[in-house]
Amino acid sequence: MTTPPETMRHVLHSKFWTNWLIAKHAVPRLRHGGSMTFTSGTGGLAHEISATFVANLAIGALVAGLASELAPRVRVNAVAPTFMGAHTRFWREMATAQLEAAEAGFRESVPLKWIASVEEVASTYLHVMSNGYITGQFVAVDGGVMLRK
Repeated sequence: MTTPPETMRHVLHSKFWTNWLIAKHAVPRLRHGGSMTFTSGTGGLAHEISATFVANLAIGALVAGLASELAPRVRVNAVAPTFMGAHTRFWREMATAQLEAAEAGFRESVPLKWIASVEEVASTYLHVMSNGYITGQFVAVDGGVMLRK
């Protein structure tokens, strides 16, 4: 195993336990017919980044379990955007040349050959939050990147 325990703990805490705690405290305050939408990710496979892979699977399991447990009162879903490069502030500390190289590499690897805009990703969140018949779903907004993995 190459993933250090502290990395696994940190990633599971930040991705899974934090979202579980949000749900625990939010559910009693949600109105009937409300929804919760979590953010997961599509990056990584088990042999690449085990902590991220496990945490994303945990978010999927959390969504499925909560959707089943809370239906029909509350719907629960997750949106899983992939790398968005300079479209987000997440990469703001990366050197410009390094970020541009990462974006170029991503564009080459993703089947659709572009990086999603904020609007493309946001529209998915709006869709799962506003469509009253969607629950327990994990929607990837990844341009098909996981098809190549």
